[in-house]
Amino acid sequence: MPPKDWKRSVRTAAEVHYTSPDGSQELAAQSALAKDDLLATWRKSERDAHQGQDYAKIRLGRTTFRGHPAVIWEYLFTLDGRRWHAEQLAFEQGSQSYQISTWYEVGAGESQARRTYAGVKKTFAPTVASSD
Repeated sequence: MPPKDWKRSVRTAAEVHYTSPDGSQELAAQSALAKDDLLATWRKSERDAHQGQDYAKIRLGRTTFRGHPAVIWEYLFTLDGRRWHAEQLAFEQGSQSYQISTWYEVGAGESQARRTYAGVKKTFAPTVASSD
């Protein structure tokens, strides 16, 4: 769960973003039907990311999240002259895949940004749509 004073923005029925009051961090959560290997999908995305400004991979690989196979992708990039740190975590549960991500400005309270992201991952609860 993100901090209460953050701005919530629903992008689609399956994707929501939260932005810190000062704009130095963004959190996102999304879901989709699980269909392709997450690591293969992100490796393709990573090849495309090299076209971005000052992209630098920190890590991209398999991990686990709450006992589920998962993929983590961490990298740096520059946007509008500002350096950002991104971390994305994706995992599958049943027939759904979920992604929990953060982007935060390098040098702008990085330790707090990491704590906030850790708290979001700890409290993240996938919701299952009812078929009433």
